[in-house]
Amino acid sequence: MEYDAVVVGARVAGSSLAILLGRQGRRVLLVDRDYFPSDTLSTHLLQPPAVEMLDRLGVLAEVESSGLRRLGRLRTYLGDVVVEGPLRAPGAYALCARRDRLDMALIRQAVGRHGVELLERTSAHGLVWEDGRVTGVELRTASGAGRTVRARVVVGADGRHSRVAEWTGAARYEETPALRPVYYAYYRGVTPQPTPALEVFYQDGRIGFVLPMEPGIDCLALEVQPEEFPAFRADPDGRLEAVLRTLPGMATRLADAERDGPARGIRGVENYLRIPYGPGWALTGDAAFCKDSSTGTGIEDAFRQSFLLADALGAALDGEDWETTMAAYHRRRDEAVLPGYRSTLTYTRTDDPSPEALGWLQAVAANAGLVRLLGQAFPAAVQAPGVLPAGLLPSIERSVGRFAAARDAHADKPAA
Repeated sequence: MEYDAVVVGARVAGSSLAILLGRQGRRVLLVDRDYFPSDTLSTHLLQPPAVEMLDRLGVLAEVESSGLRRLGRLRTYLGDVVVEGPLRAPGAYALCARRDRLDMALIRQAVGRHGVELLERTSAHGLVWEDGRVTGVELRTASGAGRTVRARVVVGADGRHSRVAEWTGAARYEETPALRPVYYAYYRGVTPQPTPALEVFYQDGRIGFVLPMEPGIDCLALEVQPEEFPAFRADPDGRLEAVLRTLPGMATRLADAERDGPARGIRGVENYLRIPYGPGWALTGDAAFCKDSSTGTGIEDAFRQSFLLADALGAALDGEDWETTMAAYHRRRDEAVLPGYRSTLTYTRTDDPSPEALGWLQAVAANAGLVRLLGQAFPAAVQAPGVLPAGLLPSIERSVGRFAAARDAHADKPAA
């Protein structure tokens, strides 16, 4: 075999896996039909767990070197009511990075530090099978030149429309059709908040996002209702900006702003998990698992899969039984992603509060003393049966534990 692994797809899913396999001393070939650096559709958001994993991959410093603002706060708008708090436990932060820079940083790490080979502008056109097992891949360059590459494992990191998944017949499960169209654009000169924060707006059945990037530039996004898609597709630039200006405070904040490039968007993404392995092949990233972008965890999901898959492939390449090792990986993968997958679907389907419910919230928010009393009553209210959709409470309890641990650690520090 020429390689231990050929990874088809060199963006965050493929390049992060290549880094981890390269660290193991494996011979890895990374293949992508695009050239780098280049942009791609993305949520852009690196949630705090993704930032931590980016550090473990060795590229956090390079990604932050462009001046990305650290987002340690979450500001949520329900109509004209604003709720703000820390994004995660103290010290954790999110980033919003352009994909051309993020992907390129990962590729440089894989190629420059870990000896991974990269073929750009090269597409996979078929798999090589021997005795029912994948043993390689047929490649073709942009000029039409063909090449057959042999490998001990071929990994499909080639996105939602994965050809590797198609060729292997990887079955889907837990499927849900696309829920919402999403559009976004980069803007320069949006009036910033005093403290950089991830901002989320719920209004008129839509979800809006302000994602601060570098100083002076933000990614502004909208998830809209399916019936709005024709209007957005006909005039994405005008329609996106018109709706953004209806969000609380955004007309003023956009007064001196300019769009940096065209608006981009899609009708929506299908939600699914796929069987992520078979004889001589594996899947990762959106090829293996995809969900609505409303929770902004797509890059985090890709990194998490890479760490789990790299461990499994390392064991298998070192001689452990393939089926046993990869079946265990499949179980661990689902244990890691299914709670977030299901809660994302619940979150995206949930309607805005009714006018009556919003009236209650506005009445409480208008009285500081009531807000304080609500804080005291909130734990019991949230834990009451039927208040939250099934499955969400354990994740909230874990987050409560992180905040409590951070407070305890701060309390234990000696005074300056």
